[in-house]
Amino acid sequence: MKILHPRNMTNDQKSQYRNKLCNINPFAHELVHMVFTCCPMVAGDKLPDSRVCGQSPPSSYIVGGMEAQSNQFPWTVLLGYEAYTAKQRPSPMCAGSLIASRYVLTAAHCLNVNDFYVARVRLGEHDTENDPDYTWLPNGAKIWAPAHVDIDVDLRVPHEQYYTRNGRHYNDIALLRLKSRVKYTLQIRPICIWPGIELSTSSFKNFPFQIAGWGDSGLQQKSTVLRQGTISGMSPDECLNRYPTLLVDKDIQICAMGWDGTDTGLGDSGSPLMASVGRGADQFYYLAGITSYGGGPSSYGYGPAVYTKTSSYYEWIKKKINDIAEDERKMKYKSVRIPI
Repeated sequence: MKILHPRNMTNDQKSQYRNKLCNINPFAHELVHMVFTCCPMVAGDKLPDSRVCGQSPPSSYIVGGMEAQSNQFPWTVLLGYEAYTAKQRPSPMCAGSLIASRYVLTAAHCLNVNDFYVARVRLGEHDTENDPDYTWLPNGAKIWAPAHVDIDVDLRVPHEQYYTRNGRHYNDIALLRLKSRVKYTLQIRPICIWPGIELSTSSFKNFPFQIAGWGDSGLQQKSTVLRQGTISGMSPDECLNRYPTLLVDKDIQICAMGWDGTDTGLGDSGSPLMASVGRGADQFYYLAGITSYGGGPSSYGYGPAVYTKTSSYYEWIKKKINDIAEDERKMKYKSVRIPI
């Protein structure tokens, strides 16, 4: 079978066509078939491994937490909104986590808030009042960081079974695909998505987690700097017994709280619940959960919050990324004609 190539193709280019044949249209015109060539997945269309993700360089809101070190959680992103209508009202505030060079994971309830929708994400941000950010060294010198990066959102993909009940969110997870891939730097890196049945079935009782966000710092106003804190997991049974109004689903959610007043709340929705694995050079962070909801403003800092258990959605995340990549490849099929 001889393939008819476009004119002036090199031997290497012809070989690439042959090696990437993946489909034939049998409903041909006369003696000609249409042959499709497929391109492999690019880096932004697959989840990175722990050699790339979860590497932190050598706190709805974080109540009581402290300011995070610059670049401490380089996967934490701020969502940007645009209004459907011309009404003037405060823009909502949510966060998310970079999981690949073209994908951000957040809460489904953050996609549309009142008259607003997610339009872009901001990466490499620390202090929203300073651009670029800077850090003071012990000797009094000021070190400037690169400017933050804003990227428009190309696709918004909420979980198909997302729903609310009595103000509580379930299957509260969504993917955002960016219009362009982001370049990894010290300020911008993805967090790991770690599979494993032991994670999806774990109660995470007394498990130490890190939280981070730009929500209210406990002074009834949004924080201008990324804040972080440490909280502990609570077994679902204990959470249900002590806080029945949270209506926790132990199969798809994590219950966690801080015992020193540290908590997530308004403005931290979609932000990461993080856990670390390994030590020293082998240490990396993985995304254990996504901030979903709490008991209400009166309980911030005094009760647990509920997080979407990311490991329960690992296969959903992979499938959505693969499906989107496959749809995009189909749109970019190149065709050549071959006589039979």
